[in-house]
Amino acid sequence: LVLSSIATAESPHVLLDGFPRTVPQAEALNAEWPVELTLHLDVPFDTIVERIAGRWVHPGSGRVYNTAYSSPVVEGVDDETGEPLVQRDDDRPERVRARLNTYQDMTMPLVDFFREQGVLSTFRGTESDKIYVDVRQALLDAGLQPRPAEDTTTAHA
Repeated sequence: LVLSSIATAESPHVLLDGFPRTVPQAEALNAEWPVELTLHLDVPFDTIVERIAGRWVHPGSGRVYNTAYSSPVVEGVDDETGEPLVQRDDDRPERVRARLNTYQDMTMPLVDFFREQGVLSTFRGTESDKIYVDVRQALLDAGLQPRPAEDTTTAHA
């Protein structure tokens, strides 16, 4: 499905997020469309756990709050309705850590594969605004012109 979507892309360059997930998928992708650049965002697990574990949602509207940087006015209560906020089971610290461990087990072989291909760029840090500057420069250095994507999200956490 992903490979057929790439074939119909309007640009000769596409940005894939979350694909490939396995080395065989990476090999199949590379056989059809040679990968020019792979971006690996290396963020410490503790940072990720802290951010995700701080996420709370208003079930009725989908509004997202985060205790670290966009807290509701009253803790645990939606600003607009006064209704209680909930934390998704997947956002609890122990679940986040389990998902991250699985992710690492799946991702490290891909990191190694793309490193061996000579197309891996790794960016380490804890702040999106700082990492973005380096990612953008890597895209420019590769001759790729980043352009703003359409914002299809309703909230960021």
